[in-house]
Amino acid sequence: MTQVLPHDTDSARDSDPHLQEDGLALLRADGVRPRVMAEFRKHLGSPLVGVFGGVLFDEVAVIPIAASVDRTGRFRQNFTDRGIRSGLSALTLISGNRQQRADTARWLKEQHRAVRGTGVGEYEGVRYSALDPELWIWIAASAMNAILESFPHCTGYAMTPVEKEAAYQYQRHLLIDLELPSANGKLPATYATFVDYYDDMVENKSQSNGFLREQFTGLMRLPLPTLLLPGALRPALMPLWFAIRPIAGRMIQVCSAKAMHPALRQMIGFELKSHHNVEFALYTRLLQLVWRVTPDRLLVEPVLYNNIRIDTARSQLDGSPAAQRKFDKLERSLTRRNEQLADFYHSHRLDTFAAPERPTGTCPFG
Repeated sequence: MTQVLPHDTDSARDSDPHLQEDGLALLRADGVRPRVMAEFRKHLGSPLVGVFGGVLFDEVAVIPIAASVDRTGRFRQNFTDRGIRSGLSALTLISGNRQQRADTARWLKEQHRAVRGTGVGEYEGVRYSALDPELWIWIAASAMNAILESFPHCTGYAMTPVEKEAAYQYQRHLLIDLELPSANGKLPATYATFVDYYDDMVENKSQSNGFLREQFTGLMRLPLPTLLLPGALRPALMPLWFAIRPIAGRMIQVCSAKAMHPALRQMIGFELKSHHNVEFALYTRLLQLVWRVTPDRLLVEPVLYNNIRIDTARSQLDGSPAAQRKFDKLERSLTRRNEQLADFYHSHRLDTFAAPERPTGTCPFG
């Protein structure tokens, strides 16, 4: 169940330049509880967010995005692998340092220049361009919304309005390099304006479509992820996967439907019934139990986990030369490890976001 922790009055702004540069001072705003903000930061890199992955289908409720997603067709090859590789393509936007975030944003913009054209089939005649400011920012807003909406369900912490503002501003800081020069290419300035913007996009610029409904239904039939899985091992794992995936798909569908905007739920065609409320209560209790008992090294994406370790160690420095030497050694070790992880992520990210010459039908946006 959702819990609210006691208010912590020792949450003064931190003037450390490192915290300012990495945006961590935003999580130390006046009136927030440090524990809740620390949990939110971990949540950004937690695989538990994936249980609410269906909330991200708001992206393809905007018809030009649905047209581009349908045109490329790569989800039909392996929906699971595509989602993983899309995540690896953008992971450093959340977990990387300032330079890595800027480099990743620049790479994503460059790769998406090729994502433009005209839809086929149901979307015949619909023109799309990934770098259309309205469409581009909607993709980022979708991810931010999914993280914010899933946080209380995954962790059990209910944020106050001040904490929601701080969490939003921290995400906005991390994604600032994704913004485009035009006014329509900017994220809303405050959480309140973000909520108004999101509601307007769902209620006035989104609509039900075949790809949206098909992919949400397809969550019950997720293909076996094959990245890094030897081909000889896949047949042996298929019976287990076939047994697990309906359960996992059901959990994702129910949790996503409960967390998403009601108008979007109608577009998808998922009708919430009383038994879904019971299921959702069980699922969220399970998620929150996992959150409480799982060590952070398993709960949080490795690069972000290492960065949190560095920041925690920095905050504990007492000014002594011995403590500084110990910290410097830890920072060098974890920084090297993060560089190796970044190389690994980059080696498995998407090669191209463009539609194939012969369309097979899905998502350049992830």
